[in-house]
Amino acid sequence: MSQFSARVAGCAVALSVIVAACTSAAEPGASPARSAPPSPESEPTTDESSPGATPIQDEDPAEEFEEDAIVLSVAIPEPSTLDPMRIKDPGSTLIARQLFEGLTKWDPEREEVVPAAAESWTVSNGGRTFTFTLRRGMTFHDGTPVTSGDFKYAFERIALRRNASDLAYTLDRVIGFLQVNQLGSKKKLAGIGAPDKRTLVIRLSEPYHDFPTVLTHPGLVPLPKGSVEDLDTFLTSPVGNGPFKMARKWNPGETAVLEAVEDYALGRPELDGITFEPVVDAAQSWLSFDRGDIDVAEVPVGQFSYAANKYGDQGYRPFLAGYNYGLNMSSGVLRRARARRAINLAINREAIAQDIYRGSMVPPRGIIPSGMPGFESDLCSSLCSYEPGEARKLVNGLPEGDRTLKINYTEGSPHHQVARAVKRDLQKAGFRVSIKGYQFARFLQRLTSGRGGVYRLGWIGEYPAPDVFLSSLFDSASPDNHSGFDSAKVDSLLDRAHRQPDSERRLELYRKAESEIMKRTPVVPIGTFMSHWAAQSNVTGIHFDVLGGFDAAGVSVER
Repeated sequence: MSQFSARVAGCAVALSVIVAACTSAAEPGASPARSAPPSPESEPTTDESSPGATPIQDEDPAEEFEEDAIVLSVAIPEPSTLDPMRIKDPGSTLIARQLFEGLTKWDPEREEVVPAAAESWTVSNGGRTFTFTLRRGMTFHDGTPVTSGDFKYAFERIALRRNASDLAYTLDRVIGFLQVNQLGSKKKLAGIGAPDKRTLVIRLSEPYHDFPTVLTHPGLVPLPKGSVEDLDTFLTSPVGNGPFKMARKWNPGETAVLEAVEDYALGRPELDGITFEPVVDAAQSWLSFDRGDIDVAEVPVGQFSYAANKYGDQGYRPFLAGYNYGLNMSSGVLRRARARRAINLAINREAIAQDIYRGSMVPPRGIIPSGMPGFESDLCSSLCSYEPGEARKLVNGLPEGDRTLKINYTEGSPHHQVARAVKRDLQKAGFRVSIKGYQFARFLQRLTSGRGGVYRLGWIGEYPAPDVFLSSLFDSASPDNHSGFDSAKVDSLLDRAHRQPDSERRLELYRKAESEIMKRTPVVPIGTFMSHWAAQSNVTGIHFDVLGGFDAAGVSVER
């Protein structure tokens, strides 16, 4: 059964936050979600020289720390939860990244997966079995040791059908997932074993050498069962195993106050604490940041140049999210490659990026967003160029009665504005175009029933693996493939990539698969996104990543 609805729902949340800071309306998105960039939904400011925003109003959390403590203050989109299996908005995710430590993590400087709670792992059985050895001395914030059983418990909690976690798709290759998540006939994942307290064995139903990358997801973390069973307390004071712990109880709408773990297994953080200040959008926090009251904040639309000049652009990073239109290749004129190419050439992507997304969207490089390691080359330069004259020629070559298109999208801003812009461009090329917005559930129903036509397709990579964008959307057997794309060659390339232990060879296979998909044009890439963070000059050691956030363990503030 498809995990599409959960992934799309999560993506809608994360991307809505991107949109709130970057457009005059709201959201992009569909799929995995993650610490996202600024939110393009609220009305942006346009004066780059004078940020006009309301300062944050919140009680002073300084009472939790000594007077000379080094505390980092961060403005974030208001988090909804701190339960790892429920995180999908960027505020919640950024806090969770500090509270918890998974088996592996993504190193933004080295651009590779590195050990975290696991000190090492081995791969066997052709990429089907992963054996992790946990670090000695790692404990939860209540002092109890972190064991392999805590990972097994947490993963099975995510997979349980009754829990309906949006993150369950990350475990869908684990043996027994069907019985636990889809059928609900089992409560334990047969593929996860804990032979001793420091050894965790995960067996997959098929080879997948990218699995350690999947495990970088900030929701795939260990949990102490006893703490979780007191759920009301856990939701306000979660017990994690990361470099920071809760300094006081948290409730939605309040500042989240974290303090350093003195005996953290990977070394005490430089900071004594962090305060996460909840804001509606980036514009709300900007004045407070610009006058020095906040250490780290997202940059609102209208302030990108001003902020880069004053604070530097090291926080301006690609975000692994793409905004596309999918094309149902079995529907009407979309069966014709000529029509699909005409659609791509007819759309003025630059106008959409500037007029609707106000600088937070950048031109697409292909199916996989900019920022994915190993995918620097531009596959979309010819297909995604704005050539209205060539588009008209292609449309003129179509039968007169076969030039009708319907654009389906999810209701709300900015999707309506994007659909209208695309409609105008396609009409100029000679297509007859109608657009229709749907509530989310009905939109999914149309896709799954094959009535998508031209449909909005947003997708986020919640972990930096190209397969998130390739197999999910274009493998012929994927339930999330709503374009009807079917290529034995692409299926073979993806299967070979999954089985390939060498990371460079695996990337090359993924690049070939993307190139083959682009040749068939089952998709119209519109753009990918940028996250825009700024940090005060006295903040050191902060590294913003393509997942839309940062880890604070190595950050310091010079006072």
